[in-house]
Amino acid sequence: MSLLQRINQLRYQKPLGIRLLAAILLCSSAITLIATGTQLWLDYRYELSAIDERLQQIETSSINSLSNSLWEISPEQIQVQLDGLHQLPDVRYLEISSQYGDFYVAGTRPEQGPIVERHYNLQHYANNGVIFPVGELTLIISLDEVYRRLADKVLVILASQGIKTFLVSIFILTIFHRLVTQHLGTMASYARRLNLDHLDLPLNLKRNPKHRDDEISQVVDAMNSMRESMLHDMSKREDAERSLAKLNTELEQRVTDRTQQLEERNQELHDTLEKLQATQQQLVESKKLAALGGLVAGVAHEINTPIGIGFTAASFLADQAAIQQQQNPDDPLAATAVESSQLICQNLERAAQLISAFKQVSVDQSSEQRRQFDLIQYLDEILISLKPRLKRCQPQVIINGPDQLILDSYPGSYYQIFTNLILNSLLHGFENRAGGCITIDLSLSVDRLLIDYRDNGVGVPDGWQHKLFEPFMTTKRNQGCSGLGMHIAFNLVSQLLQGHIHCQPEDRGAHFQLDLPLKLTSLSSAE
Repeated sequence: MSLLQRINQLRYQKPLGIRLLAAILLCSSAITLIATGTQLWLDYRYELSAIDERLQQIETSSINSLSNSLWEISPEQIQVQLDGLHQLPDVRYLEISSQYGDFYVAGTRPEQGPIVERHYNLQHYANNGVIFPVGELTLIISLDEVYRRLADKVLVILASQGIKTFLVSIFILTIFHRLVTQHLGTMASYARRLNLDHLDLPLNLKRNPKHRDDEISQVVDAMNSMRESMLHDMSKREDAERSLAKLNTELEQRVTDRTQQLEERNQELHDTLEKLQATQQQLVESKKLAALGGLVAGVAHEINTPIGIGFTAASFLADQAAIQQQQNPDDPLAATAVESSQLICQNLERAAQLISAFKQVSVDQSSEQRRQFDLIQYLDEILISLKPRLKRCQPQVIINGPDQLILDSYPGSYYQIFTNLILNSLLHGFENRAGGCITIDLSLSVDRLLIDYRDNGVGVPDGWQHKLFEPFMTTKRNQGCSGLGMHIAFNLVSQLLQGHIHCQPEDRGAHFQLDLPLKLTSLSSAE
């Protein structure tokens, strides 16, 4: 077995020891690297300080002698001094250039690598205190030897520290294995073999008696106590299971009976809740309609009288002004009176029309005759009655549905609803322009009638899908629209016909969806 395979086997068999060894090696290596780095930094600082001392020694002992040799123009002496300085450790190159063009060199200038380069001015001091510059000294010290010595130290330190760390780690791992991991492995094997059906064998470790009071012995005692508790609990559980099985047998039938009763009661409550919600909605709408009817009756009664009197007076004034104008054609006051009285009559007629439309909002629809009728045939009659209004736009009206559709409802309400929808399409959708298409789709769903009314006009403005059912909401008020048509249709659908009407958003044109019963309930007929 190779070393790598042995390590992999140990990693799976004794992962705790391998992790401990890795942690010790990692921490020891980190400490070794830190200590080595610190030692190298100190040695590097020592080497640099030694170089600085060597430079100071050269400055104090050799600069003056070189200056005197240059002053005395002694080439042999200068070269001897340079060669002597070149023999110093780490000194690689010296160069002197004099004021008279002389040039002296010792050593070779390094082309690369770390160096320390210094320049010194050579001066001669005369007896009278005058200073004469005689040249310049260039000194280059190489740091290659310094780095080489540091590298040798690094290898020695890392090798010694690595061997020491490895030996200490192996020693600690061996002790940890003998004291901890082998017993943990025994406990793990015991736990894997432990079965609820075989809890009779206790856990025992082969240990020295003097180690019986440490943490491992406490874990062993805890596991044995847990085994005994499990045995006791299992006996109690078996007794409880027998009792529970007997009780379950008795309760199953009770649960089945109670569940069936609860389902029946829930279904009854659900049906009752739906009826209550529908009744509540109808009551709320009925109260609103009744309140609106009372308001309309009072307003119509109070306004019709003064409007009638005003119209009578305006008509009389118009007749008298016309007679006066015929007698005196040049009388400006008569012409003004004729024009003003006609304007008053026109506006009073407009007010009377608004009151008449307003009264339709809350008219008592229960007085209308309820009967059975064919809606398909009735739609054809509605289109014939609207033929004079359809001449201007001449839209194409398409009715899709069965050949015959018998309803038990109020035909007059259907007439008013479809009349308002078609007139709205003419005025708002097609804007009194020729062309256009109106589609009315009729379909049946169980006992419900679904009507989809569409046109390909300009459509409903954004945000008006719900507002258009409110009273007096119109975008054509300047063209004489009162804004009550769709409100009347909404009240007829939701109250008298017990249905729903919605305006669906469309990319082009208007789309109204109506959901109506095929046969009204007795509640509507009794109202």
